[in-house]
Amino acid sequence: MPLPVPLPAPDRTARRAGISVARALGSPTRAGIYEHLRQAGVALTVRDVAAVFELHPNVARTHLELLADAGLAVVGRRKHPGGGRPAKVYLARDETEAAGVDAGLGAGTSAAALVVRVLVGLVGDAPTDQPAACRVHEAATAEGRRLVAALPARGEPAADGRRLESAAQTVVRALRSHAPEARVLRAGSDWVEVAGIRPLVALVDRVDPPLAGVLERGLLGGAFAGAGVRVTLTEAGSVPAGGRAWRAEAAAAATGRGPVTPAETVDTRGQPRETGVVRAMRAVTGLRTGDVLEVLAEGPGSPAAFARWADRAGHVLLGVERATDAAGRPAIRLLIRKGGL
Repeated sequence: MPLPVPLPAPDRTARRAGISVARALGSPTRAGIYEHLRQAGVALTVRDVAAVFELHPNVARTHLELLADAGLAVVGRRKHPGGGRPAKVYLARDETEAAGVDAGLGAGTSAAALVVRVLVGLVGDAPTDQPAACRVHEAATAEGRRLVAALPARGEPAADGRRLESAAQTVVRALRSHAPEARVLRAGSDWVEVAGIRPLVALVDRVDPPLAGVLERGLLGGAFAGAGVRVTLTEAGSVPAGGRAWRAEAAAAATGRGPVTPAETVDTRGQPRETGVVRAMRAVTGLRTGDVLEVLAEGPGSPAAFARWADRAGHVLLGVERATDAAGRPAIRLLIRKGGL
């Protein structure tokens, strides 16, 4: 049974010399493993395959690597729920598409698959709130801005009441060249829901779903910023055609030209990140809508952890900067404006 959405083959130059589709499938055992991968329709580990075919893991790994070298399987990584080094996984592709690479076909899609492997390799086993994933988010945000900037100008700026919805239509227009199903699902007075963006990150989603979410959020956020509206994004559930919907709400801009004066400060340095987020949650409940909470944190994953909480809770992260306190101790300073939810 072929995969619902076949993945591009690895670039021909990345394959082992002399490994053709015919040779890879010349072994009955290897042909059986390939058929098992196709029937499974999901990525499998070496141990998964070894257990089914009663092979030593090293033997199963050799067969899987040969299938990958022939372009019949895509190699990725799957993170363990309990942490540790990610497991190597293999996902089948259609035999006809793999053979097409030998005929010189699909060079563009082969390059795309190569980029996916490089991207996932860049992040490696770092959690999605660590610096590597943050850099991926930043790159996706910049690309979203670029896609909007490349659009031809169209009409007059929308009135303030329709500014967010107009920006969403611009975002959809920019992304449709790569995701034809991109669309605005519905809109309210201060929110809009967008769907159909998942094809942009479908290749990554098959290898590393959390990283695909980072990319999707970054592309959308950057595209909205490029359209002139700063938004907070929250997942709004799945849609019938597959993928997820995103709700974009206009983020309140900081008022005044001078520095922001926090209503309260929470120092989370020296504490586990989760404890710091909980302390911030408790502190913000006592503030009025529009008040600003100052959080002093430390550690490379702290900004992302507090940003995720603020996003989900309807608050706005106004800024992140390196600072020192009155005693000269270094800190990461975050300013979070309380939302009205």
